[in-house]
Amino acid sequence: MEQQQQGIATRFVGFVALYGFWSVAVLSRAVSQYLTHPAVGIPTHISLLAGLIYVAITVCAWHGLLRPVRIGLWIEVVGVVVVSIAEEFRPLPYVSAWSNYGAGYLWLPIILPIAGLILAYRNARTGVHHGV
Repeated sequence: MEQQQQGIATRFVGFVALYGFWSVAVLSRAVSQYLTHPAVGIPTHISLLAGLIYVAITVCAWHGLLRPVRIGLWIEVVGVVVVSIAEEFRPLPYVSAWSNYGAGYLWLPIILPIAGLILAYRNARTGVHHGV
């Protein structure tokens, strides 16, 4: 089992590293906003939630847990789409990680989970059920 886990971690090291970096970036921004702005709003809460989801995806991917990774990626896609569409009708006072389909983050909030889902479903089709 340990040898299989090492194979999974090695195979998806890029995915895990990218989501790990992404987690730190988004959580750092949210924590910075909590510390420097006396009255944070919904965008900061959304960014914090996004960062926590990224941490969960990273940890589950590292441990080779396919189902939680897919669930986390779907939550991310749906979250980005819902927040972006909602902002068309009621703009937030400032942007969140998921605003405007992630435009402030080079659209990575919408691109990364889609790429991750493709990787996860392709992996599931090949019969590897312990990886991303």
